[in-house]
Amino acid sequence: MSENKKYTIVVKRQRVEVSEAVYRAYHKEREAERYQNKLIRQNELSLERFREDGVNIDYLIVRVQPDIVDRLIHQEQLEALWSALQSLSEDERSLIDELFFNDKKEANLAAELLVTQQAISKRKKKILDKLKKMIDF
Repeated sequence: MSENKKYTIVVKRQRVEVSEAVYRAYHKEREAERYQNKLIRQNELSLERFREDGVNIDYLIVRVQPDIVDRLIHQEQLEALWSALQSLSEDERSLIDELFFNDKKEANLAAELLVTQQAISKRKKKILDKLKKMIDF
């Protein structure tokens, strides 16, 4: 039955007869392109799209973009924390590094240092209190 069927595609506004393989490849590519365009449209963030959808772009920009003051405060807090960490003793800084930067569990660190987990927990709390006092504004 497919032997008698004629396959055509439109090229420069004219129908052209093609083989079944060419016809299927052509339509497979067209469907892939449509799908890609659909994905792009769904994820597109353009001013025109927002206008079409009735979204107030000025509100979104203000809501999404962090306030410069907040960013400056955050940067200042990071610098204060870094400075406070540098003022810790080597043992204190090592404990903080292992627990917070290397994500080591208190129990694992305690086993390595041959102390109890409670001892590690108390040391951590003491160091964190010390850091908090150093960086409180």
